[in-house]
Formats: sequence, structure tokens, C-alpha cells
Amino acid sequence: MTEPVASGGLVDPEIALQRQVEMLGQRFPDADRAELSTRVHDTYERLKTEASVDAHLVALTEKQVAEDLRSDGETVHVRSDNPA
Repeated sequence: MTEPVASGGLVDPEIALQRQVEMLGQRFPDADRAELSTRVHDTYERLKTEASVDAHLVALTEKQVAEDLRSDGETVHVRSDNPA
């Protein structure tokens, strides 16, 4: 890995969260990037305060934000290997 490493050998959470924003932006192309960033960071902080273990918080954050976006009616872009 080329990212800076935080204490405990884990990838810096901010870098991981920014990656989640980028990935969610690809899956939900109509969603505003600033709103995605806010949702990701707010969700991460909420989950972090409730968690006793934080090893999977970034993945849980992505899953929760994606579910929230779908519930809010955002369109999911599904990548196709078949060019149309």
C-alpha cells in the first residue's frame, strides 16, 4: 500500500472514506459529491460512536450510505462488461 498508515497498522480512515465517496459517486452518478462526502463522514462518525470494534467501520459506512441512497430514490449505476 502506498497510503500513509495510521497507528495500529490500519489505513488512514480519511483516505479510506474518500475512496468510499469516489466509489459511491460511480455507483450513484446523479448524487451530488458534496452530499455523498457529508453522508459518508456523518455515517462513519455515527457508527464509530456506537462501535466497540472499528475494524470494519469503513465497509459498514459504505453499505449504510448506499442503502440510504437507494431508500431516498437515487438511481444505482450498474457497470456492464457488455459494451452497448
